[in-house]
Amino acid sequence: MTRKLTASIVAVLMVGLLAFDLAASEPPDIYAQPPLLALGSGSVASGAHCAALPTR
Repeated sequence: MTRKLTASIVAVLMVGLLAFDLAASEPPDIYAQPPLLALGSGSVASGAHCAALPTR
């Protein structure tokens, strides 16, 4: 195989993967995001290493 053929195959596969992903998923709702600062609201941070409490 030549480099041009290999690059073309990879490009077609990437475009196909992108098209499948866009067709299978719904766009994110930008208004349903958690607040940037939730001081005193009762919301707790979760899902990230910076939200983990120290163990010692």
